[in-house]
Amino acid sequence: MKSGLLDPKWKFRDHIIQLVLVTLVIILCGVYLSMPGVIPVRSEIMVIPFSVKSIVIIAYQLLTEHTQRFSKWASTKANAILNCLETVFWLTLIVLKFMGISRTCSGGSCGVNVILTLVIMVVFVLAVHVAVLSVIERRNFTRYGK
Repeated sequence: MKSGLLDPKWKFRDHIIQLVLVTLVIILCGVYLSMPGVIPVRSEIMVIPFSVKSIVIIAYQLLTEHTQRFSKWASTKANAILNCLETVFWLTLIVLKFMGISRTCSGGSCGVNVILTLVIMVVFVLAVHVAVLSVIERRNFTRYGK
C-alpha cells in the first residue's frame, strides 16, 4: 500500500485540479489578449492549443480509467507517454512566457501575464506529479499485471 504523494489516488485529484487550472489559463490568456495595446506573440498564441491539448489528454485518461464504456481503450503505456510529454510542453511554455516577460512587460497586461505564468508553473508541477504516478503505475502493471 502506497502512502504520501506517490499514492495513485492523487492522480485523479491532480487531473481535476489541472482541468480547473487549464481552464483558468485559457480565461487569463483571453483576458490578456483582449487588453488594448497587446500584440499577440508566440507564447500567448501557444497557450491556447497547449491548454486544449491538455484538456483532451486528461479527458481521455479520466474517461478510460473511470468509465466502463471507454475502458477498452485504456492503456497505462499511453498514459505514461502522454503525461511525460505534457511536462515537456508546459515547461516549454514556461520558458517562452519568461522570455516574453523579460522582453516587454508594462502596466496591467504585465500583471495578467505574470499571474498567467504562475498558474502555468502550477500546472507544470501537477503535470510532473501525474507523470511520475503514471510511470509508477505502468511499472506496476508490467511487473504485477495490476
